[in-house]
Formats: sequence, structure tokens, C-alpha cells
Amino acid sequence: MIDTIQKKNIKIAIVAGEKSGDELGAPLMQSLKSINPSIQFIGVGGSKMISEGLDSFFDMNEISVMGIIEPLLNLRKLLRLRKGLKDYLLEEGPDIFIGIDSPDFNLPVAKFLKQNCSLKTVQYVSPSVWAWRKGRIKSMEKSIDLVLTLFPFEGSTYKGSKIRESYVGHPLAYKIDITQDEIQTKRNNTIALLPGSRKSEILSMGDVIIQAAKKLKEINPNYEFLMPLSNKDHLSLFKEDMAGLVQVSYGDSQEILMKSKISIITSGTATLESILSFTPCIALYRTNWLSYLIIKPLLKIDSFSLPNLIKGQKILPELLQAEVTVNNIVNSVETVEDKDFVLYLKEFNQIKENLRAGGAEKASKEILQILN
Repeated sequence: MIDTIQKKNIKIAIVAGEKSGDELGAPLMQSLKSINPSIQFIGVGGSKMISEGLDSFFDMNEISVMGIIEPLLNLRKLLRLRKGLKDYLLEEGPDIFIGIDSPDFNLPVAKFLKQNCSLKTVQYVSPSVWAWRKGRIKSMEKSIDLVLTLFPFEGSTYKGSKIRESYVGHPLAYKIDITQDEIQTKRNNTIALLPGSRKSEILSMGDVIIQAAKKLKEINPNYEFLMPLSNKDHLSLFKEDMAGLVQVSYGDSQEILMKSKISIITSGTATLESILSFTPCIALYRTNWLSYLIIKPLLKIDSFSLPNLIKGQKILPELLQAEVTVNNIVNSVETVEDKDFVLYLKEFNQIKENLRAGGAEKASKEILQILN
């Protein structure tokens, strides 16, 4: 079957709606091209996917919004962009559609293409049905043929569903490689500060993280703080003065995490990057209060940070909503400092091995298999 695919002209529609999706999409495209170099990619993505040959219909940042309230505030624009994309893909006639994360945007596109073109459809990164609104799986069955999951705890949610599920692990488990020597030479007093990759995250979390850094510096003058921002424009979003306290850099979060002893992170993929760099992290999450009040009664999980979810227990501190205070962040850093670092290394190594489940190579083979 793969031999046939290697010789076939294939047009793949692929859509990512944010930075983490772009980072997943690029290695997937690379792996697909290794099987069939003539594959054509159309859709939406960021710079990494574009560098792999994607013809992006519009700027990915146009649909990079999060939460419940924020998308509603941008609803008219999002609907206009989605309609334009549907019309474009209908005209282009791709052989398969792959939505990367961003389910609120991608699932309706998948459903439209399935109904109008009888297209096979893939969702790479499961919606958080394992955390809340499991009933969505029934409606997803009208949109999706295959779900590629990143984490081992997601698969059980799809048991009994018509949707085929395949656990492929996380590409970062292969990408981030740190040696024992690098782990042993981590700088003891260096703390990485990652306030998020979105403007809304930095506006919400940036200043409280800097305030916590100031208090930590008072407690231990030897602390050094490194902040890798994803965008130079994000520096202007901070109200707190960080001159002489924080060393700011751009686009090098993984390098910073690999040499830091501890990290303070707005929850998301960066927490996974941290533990794969063998750096214990304190995960923070705070969103619009109205969004949180809507979501909270529906939640079916005890943890929200990826390291704790993967491990199935709270191995690292996490602070949610009102818990995100300067004192709580400082106390969490002290909690991490008090634990034997060797125990963290053992736990993080187990997580890393568990996440090496095939990655982009397995995902590409699963995708091409459903074309026949």
C-alpha cells in the first residue's frame, strides 16, 4: 500500500492555528515528503510549515485565539476566514484534510469537506474530550476518520467510538535531546521564565512572574533569570521593570530550558519542553474569569499541567486562576528546590520514553494508510 502511495500524486490540505500546531505540522510534512516527495501541501500554517512547502492561504496568526470569550470577540473574523478557507479547499480538491489542534476551527472545516467531497479527514492532536465534554466525540464522528493522539492518557476516551485513534506520542520527545553531562552541568541558580507565546498570556501572566522573580532575588541574590520570548514585540507588554534582573532573549526557549535548573511557565507545551530538558517547572494558568466559570463545572481532571497529566499524579507544582500569586510562585520554587533532583530525573526519563511512540513517522504512515 505504501508503495502505491509513493508513486501517487497527492494534494494534502493541512491547517494549524497556532505556534504549537506549526511546530507539530512541520516534522509531519517532512515525514510525509520522505515517503512521497511529490506531495503538495495547501492550507494554513506558520513559518515552519511554510518552510516545508506549505502554500498558506492566510496568516496563521489571524486565527490564533484561545479560551471561550476571546474567540467570541473575534467570531465574525473567524467565520469569514473559515468560509474563505472552505471555498478555497473545495475549489482545490485535496485528497485528504489534516487539522492540527485548533479543533473549534478545524472540525467544522473537516465536516464540510467530508460532506461535500467525501474526503478522508484527520485530527492531529485530540480535542480535550478527556478533560471535559466527552459527549463531543459523537459530533466528532461526523467530521473525523482518524485522531492522532499525543499523550497516553487520551486513547481510552475513544473506546467504542467510530473514530479510529492512534497514539503517536509527541515529536518533542525525539527533538529535545540532552546528555547526562549537560544535565549535570545545569546552572544551579538559573530560573527560566516563560510567560507564554500569545499576547493575551503575557498580559495576564507576565507581570506577576516578574514580581515573583524580584521576590526570589531578595531571598537569594544568586538567582539568575532568563526569559526567552517568542516575539520581540512582546517585551512592550510588560509593565514591571525587569532591567538588571532578567536577561531577555528571543526564539530560544528550548536552549534556555536545557541550561536552567528550574522554570516558571504559563501552562502549555512549554511545560513538556521543560521536563524533556530535565528541568522541573512550576506551571501557571489564568484565563478570563468568565471563561473559567463556564469551563470549571465541566472539568473531569485533577491536574492541568502536562507533566502531571502524563504521570497521573502531581509530581510538580501547578497554580490555577486565583492561586497564581507572587507568594505561591515563590513557595512553589522552594518546594521544587527541596526535592531530590535525582527523583525528578527518574520521573522525567520515564515520561520521555513513554512519549517516544513513533512521532511524525508513525503519524505520516497512519495518515497515508487511510487514503486507500
